[in-house]
Amino acid sequence: MCHRPVEAGRIANLCECGGPLLVRYDLDTIRRRWRRRDVGQGPANMWRYAPVLPPRPESVVSLGEGWTPLVRTRRLGARFG
Repeated sequence: MCHRPVEAGRIANLCECGGPLLVRYDLDTIRRRWRRRDVGQGPANMWRYAPVLPPRPESVVSLGEGWTPLVRTRRLGARFG
């Protein structure tokens, strides 16, 4: 809300003014350094997007999220076409 910058890597939930902290990405730099074809080479979880996530390896936490399989439900599928 106040546009005050916060140091990257500092743990914070809200700005000192009480407003939310919003990430501002340098998209031009990301576009040059991270190619679309590289995304599929990453691990099969949210950390394939590591180039735009917290930069330190100790920031990586995973509970096995992501890549939830689709399950065929024949009766439900038939009901909704």
